[in-house]
Amino acid sequence: MRNFSIPFEDSALSAYFHPASSDQNRPVLIVCHGFCGSAAGGSSLELADRLNGLEIAMLRFSFTPQRCLSRQIKEIGAVVDYCQKHLGDEIALLGRSMGAAAALAFAAVHPDLSGLCLMASPADLPATFRGILGDDYARLEQGQPITVFHEGEPVYLAPEFIQDFDAYDLPAAAANLAGFPLLIVHGLDDTTVPVEHGRILFAAAKEPKRLLLLPDHGHSFSCQSERFVPAIAAWVHREVFPLSL
Repeated sequence: MRNFSIPFEDSALSAYFHPASSDQNRPVLIVCHGFCGSAAGGSSLELADRLNGLEIAMLRFSFTPQRCLSRQIKEIGAVVDYCQKHLGDEIALLGRSMGAAAALAFAAVHPDLSGLCLMASPADLPATFRGILGDDYARLEQGQPITVFHEGEPVYLAPEFIQDFDAYDLPAAAANLAGFPLLIVHGLDDTTVPVEHGRILFAAAKEPKRLLLLPDHGHSFSCQSERFVPAIAAWVHREVFPLSL
């Protein structure tokens, strides 16, 4: 693995690249983390190890914290552009939670991608964040910035954060995907983004598509990697990059 920075506008995005074992000019799976998540550690490392044996590279990167979906989509664009110029021209995306929403919105207007995996992806961002934020969502609607805490760390949100949601219809984005392979992974016990969101996106999307529902599984994908990492790696190898070996 090697880490570096990818330039983006007036800043840079931290990236961690896991090359394929033979060379670096191989297909690349880009991982987009959730809103309060990070690119560090977790099940993505286990996925990287499995993909390495299949001659598929993986890149993790960190979004600029606490920014709106439109900003995240632009950052994905910068990462995809960097990968195509320096690492490999066959690109697929894997996104989790809000990172999945950003990956979906990006993929809907970039038909040159090779595949898309959505993990715990919202189909309705306003409904999702109303559930997460409760009364604080109403304060944002009234034009007031808010501060909430995630795992003891402050998260600052401006009203523009939810106003930006109006620009995105995620089921319509799923319907507009260009026919490359789609895998949707969702926990049946997810209370943050209920499984109905995954079913809505799956129903809207065209073939080829797969839906992997995880019993007794919530919104977090930590400490349960054996339940989904092998399935994702197999899907990437067989359906997204079948000629990687």
